[in-house]
Amino acid sequence: MKPNNVTRMLDAKGIPYQAHELPAEKLGALEAAQVLGVPPDQVYKTIVITREGQGKPVLALVPGTREVDLKALARALGEKRMSLPTQRQAARPRWTRSHSVKK
Repeated sequence: MKPNNVTRMLDAKGIPYQAHELPAEKLGALEAAQVLGVPPDQVYKTIVITREGQGKPVLALVPGTREVDLKALARALGEKRMSLPTQRQAARPRWTRSHSVKK
């Protein structure tokens, strides 16, 4: 499997993981867990979150059974507001490959 932003970050931090390539079709975390035959809390999803201003987007790594609290994230990062990008914005080439990382 070709390295991606998540696997590079895990490698840099020395965090052990097992990566699996998923079908090209978009799957949610629950569907990915079903395809892999693992509990949903062992699948992590990567979520691109945009800042209100022109700052770089944030990449959140979230357990498959959880959601990102955008207000709490904005407070933690000292931002006024954060939001999820549109499907088109999030579909930039670097975010389009489907992978699953299992803890």
